[in-house]
Amino acid sequence: MVASLCLISISFLTGLHGPDGLYASSGGIYLCEETAGRILFVTCEGDVTVVAEGLFSPEGICVTEDGRILVVEDTKSGRLLEINNGFVNEIAGDLCCPEGVTVDAYGDIWFTTGGIEGGCLFTSLWRVVNGKPVVEYSLPSVFSFSDLGAAEDGMIYICSESSGIIGDVAVFRFDPSTSSLIPFVTGVTACEGIGMTEKGFPFYITGESGSVHKVDSAGRSTLLDHSFSTIEDVVVRGNHLFVSEDGTGSIIRLELND
Repeated sequence: MVASLCLISISFLTGLHGPDGLYASSGGIYLCEETAGRILFVTCEGDVTVVAEGLFSPEGICVTEDGRILVVEDTKSGRLLEINNGFVNEIAGDLCCPEGVTVDAYGDIWFTTGGIEGGCLFTSLWRVVNGKPVVEYSLPSVFSFSDLGAAEDGMIYICSESSGIIGDVAVFRFDPSTSSLIPFVTGVTACEGIGMTEKGFPFYITGESGSVHKVDSAGRSTLLDHSFSTIEDVVVRGNHLFVSEDGTGSIIRLELND
């Protein structure tokens, strides 16, 4: 059963070249334009500013409390980048297909790498420790960690893009205090994006083939919509969801009524 999203679907922004990772701030939305190699900032009124360009397949994005923009490039020799006051700095390089990046409540940077499509042997969760990336957990790349989010409960929630190819795990939960990884959400095929709320729950995930789901604190998922084209990421801002629809080159805004 499809839950009630006040199904007002608005094309918030169109004509994009491979829209992918999203991050919601107080003033608008940051987005990765993967094919064009750009980072854009879009205000709530739809005004667009180019933040950075000349990147290689930027996919995951987040912003730290002090305003630094973190981006990963999804290539076989990808990079974790920091954009600060218009300057692009490399934090880590030679990474096999990084896809997601987030910052936890302590200011630690987490990101994912790997994926069978990129020919990587393993898919891994990383944390930046003293300025250097350290692997926290790895699985065979058939699991393909994609996007991730840090919740207020201290846990890291990681999308498994290849759910449906092996097993049925769409989202894993990683506990940094015990280094344990457990299945959290099942039944969503090709989990590509995750959008956390301020308290952590509910959060929202996307299935690459065109679905959006809400997830509660017990890991139960509710299908909200399945009418999209190929989609990548989802973020929450107020009572709206914003979805990057790669298939049409659009950002879609949906109004929540719960």
